Amino acid sequence: MMSRRTFARRLLRTTAMICFVIGWLILATCLLRWTTERVVSVDDIAFWTVVAAITIAWELRRGTLGLGRTLAVALAVGLPAVLLSQWLGGDGELFTLPLWAAPALLLPGLPYAVADARGRKSTAPGVD
Repeated sequence: MMSRRTFARRLLRTTAMICFVIGWLILATCLLRWTTERVVSVDDIAFWTVVAAITIAWELRRGTLGLGRTLAVALAVGLPAVLLSQWLGGDGELFTLPLWAAPALLLPGLPYAVADARGRKSTAPGVD
């Protein structure tokens, strides 16, 4: 279904969903560490840039990547990017994100996430 949409609509959806995932990761990190801010370092930027670029390229050309393939991409290319960035740039703090950045990143992708969940629910096998 996503491949039938125009390029601009697919790009908008993919960008909103990436913001949605990053927002959840920031929120989960803050909740697990019981803090109100997330420290961002060079290796964080390298990892998410590489994984996002490959995910966007794949989704815009072929359709959805899926969770399993996304994890494979993260391990295959994201992990070497993190190791290389730690070796070259160190692990110093670049900036901190406050907790309110997570909901701000979640909002653009929320309508797409709800629509995807409803679409999966209505096309599930055995549902009348």
